[in-house]
Amino acid sequence: MTSLQNSQLGKPGKYAERYDNSLLFRIEREENRAKYRINTSNLPFVGVDVWNAYEISFLTDQGLPVSRVMKMKYDASSKFMVESKSLKLYLNSFNMEPCGSTQEKAVQKVKKTIIDDLSALLETEVAVSFFTDDAPQRPAFKGFPNLNRLIPESVLEAIRFDHFYESPELLKAKPADKPQTFTFCSDLLRSNCPVTDQPDWGDLFVNITSHYVLDWASVLSYLVSFRRENHFHEEVTEMIFQRFMEAFHPVELMVATMYTRRGGIDINPIRATHLSLIDKAFTDMNVMLGKNLRQ
Repeated sequence: MTSLQNSQLGKPGKYAERYDNSLLFRIEREENRAKYRINTSNLPFVGVDVWNAYEISFLTDQGLPVSRVMKMKYDASSKFMVESKSLKLYLNSFNMEPCGSTQEKAVQKVKKTIIDDLSALLETEVAVSFFTDDAPQRPAFKGFPNLNRLIPESVLEAIRFDHFYESPELLKAKPADKPQTFTFCSDLLRSNCPVTDQPDWGDLFVNITSHYVLDWASVLSYLVSFRRENHFHEEVTEMIFQRFMEAFHPVELMVATMYTRRGGIDINPIRATHLSLIDKAFTDMNVMLGKNLRQ
């Protein structure tokens, strides 16, 4: 079942005492994509969803607790995405589960179980890596300037922000004689859970090459307009990608969002017109996706 009414989202959570993969719940991507003219059969982007889970724990057969941090990745072309609270409840169901005679055997069993369960649920290949506290981290998007700093302070202070539902008509640009490449980031992204209405906080990263010069004030106003929107993280990322495609007709475009964690899990979707634009910090399963202090 994929209806949100059948999920644990927004309901009191009951923590399973033992491993239970029936707790997992999937959401079909197509419904939201159709609203924003994203053709599921011919996607305008490539990309992945990267999940970091910081509270993975299970037992050896002798009852010794084992703790790990998990990085999980699956393709944006998948028909389904996993619902976050169901993943949390599922991962917590390992907490009291004996999983192997040694720590390493327990780690390998849990890793394989998660891969098998999530791959079956989402009907796509799912990659999983486990890390300890000293795991190598690879920061993404080095040197991306903050959007606020691209706007003169006098202009920034004079902008009146009064659109708090997604407003693509705010996006403005001027034609350029030749393609222009811009990179920027912003820590002002806020949207809300479509069921609980709780706020979700994230950082936005954009790399765009276009025959237009972007109006930074209009881009900021557009970003702020998500403040009362209710969407999943993946949907927000794809909405921004699609709006930029329609407004700026880019030659190349990459949009990524890195959300702060909730319930010990954070979600980091990335979408791009070309695979070469996807930062390897997202796809390299041998390193953790580096996060800043806020994230």
